[in-house]
Amino acid sequence: MSSTNPTFPRPGVKHGKRILTSVIEQRANSKDDVWVSVPMDETNLSLGFKDITVWHFNNAANHAAHWLNQNLSASSSKSCALPMPVLRIFVIPSWLLRQPRWYFLRHWSLQRPSQRFLRRKVALFISDLRKWLSRWLEYYKISASHIQTITVPPLEQFLNETEATSVNYSKTWEEEQDDPWLVFHTSGTTGNPKPITYSHYMMAMGDRAASLPDIEQSHIHQLAEKRWYTPLPSLHLVGMPLMLSATTLAHMRAVIGPTGPPTPETVAQVIKYGHVEGALLPPVLIDALCLTSDGLEALKGLTYIHYAGAPLSAKSGELLAPHVQLVPSVGSTECGGYFTVIHGKPDTWDYLSFQKHTGAKFELRANKLYELVFVRDPSCKMQQIFKVYPILNRFETNDLWLEHPTEKRLWKIIGGADDYVCFSHGEGIHASFLEPEITAHPNVKNASWKTQNGSRETLLEGLQPYIEKFNARCHQSVQVSLDKVIIFSKQKPFLMTSKASVARLQTLRLYEDEIAALFP
Repeated sequence: MSSTNPTFPRPGVKHGKRILTSVIEQRANSKDDVWVSVPMDETNLSLGFKDITVWHFNNAANHAAHWLNQNLSASSSKSCALPMPVLRIFVIPSWLLRQPRWYFLRHWSLQRPSQRFLRRKVALFISDLRKWLSRWLEYYKISASHIQTITVPPLEQFLNETEATSVNYSKTWEEEQDDPWLVFHTSGTTGNPKPITYSHYMMAMGDRAASLPDIEQSHIHQLAEKRWYTPLPSLHLVGMPLMLSATTLAHMRAVIGPTGPPTPETVAQVIKYGHVEGALLPPVLIDALCLTSDGLEALKGLTYIHYAGAPLSAKSGELLAPHVQLVPSVGSTECGGYFTVIHGKPDTWDYLSFQKHTGAKFELRANKLYELVFVRDPSCKMQQIFKVYPILNRFETNDLWLEHPTEKRLWKIIGGADDYVCFSHGEGIHASFLEPEITAHPNVKNASWKTQNGSRETLLEGLQPYIEKFNARCHQSVQVSLDKVIIFSKQKPFLMTSKASVARLQTLRLYEDEIAALFP
């Protein structure tokens, strides 16, 4: 589990003041500088992985830039949206840096209302989905009258040995840092997703962290110069900075898995045959890997496991903590990844603390739960939220945290303030804090809460011990009654966000009739 991490800032490097595409162009001068590793054969990962260099990446971006100029009308809007396979996701933003256009990242898992909500804001749609595009537009009831459609050619047209004429980026950091580049959308956990515009400054926040001489051990130290894998969506805030910013600015080497939804078996093989050192995984996938000997062996062989999207179960954490460094990765689309300290204490693996440059404060809300609040401070250099909302001087994250009982600098995220359920008798309970007790049952995949007045019988007998364990942690006034439980069906599963967490409000709306029937 031991590993040597680089020291920042590095001599001679202008950390925090570098445009991504300029760094790509500079690194492309060496044809041996590795960018990512991809499977030799996606159907047989045991054959190993091959390297794609930064030269190939930069050359593909140049090919793509010429293609765009030939196929995009001069009168088109400056925004575009692209749902597409993995490697093209990284090539396309790199040439958009060389074009006066924004890049809108829309994840495929969004539900229909969210798709329509976001699509109204888009004026240009580039798709590699060919014949499926018209059906997609029709399915989501999207009017195509204001959308210019372009078919992105196969990756091989961009990523090849034929050298393209360079399309160089001439602007300096001072000229370009606040210009928009990408538009991400929030995951939609608590409602409709919101589009958040990212500037060049925001996409280089990890590099800005590396510029600070007084930072403690952080994510950027563990990412730099290591081989990392993540199955998290590259169209989401988590995947894009990791696979584009970290590979470019921190020289991380990304290991790309095969196309298609990741299975525990596939992930275990990617880790093994891709010689992965660190992995950023959703907890649900970590839990699944821990259930098999091959999966558990693959995870134990890593140096780092960062997890994001939801808390990691205590059972999985206890299995892994003695063998690999577990690191919670928390953040939001508005704030970016939270700039935290990696403390390296195996017995408190699910707790973290914040670097002083964040301006993070914790304000008591209820029952020893504190809300994370960012307060503007000119001396703090890592406050992305005030780039997003420049008129604010404080930002309440809506995240509730629990302080470690003895380590006073350490905090554990419990969930959102929206997850706090207030009952009519005045008592309350935080759903996210106790739902893991229910999902510990091997036949329960997810759990969610809703409050009402009334009664109805429904629950599998096998759940009773888990309900009792759940209730043991609660005051009598907020304990769960067995006749207030709905078993969700396979035909109508929980709706999930792009982070593999439950889209709570949308799921509860999906089951409104069943909930109402419980309380006649």
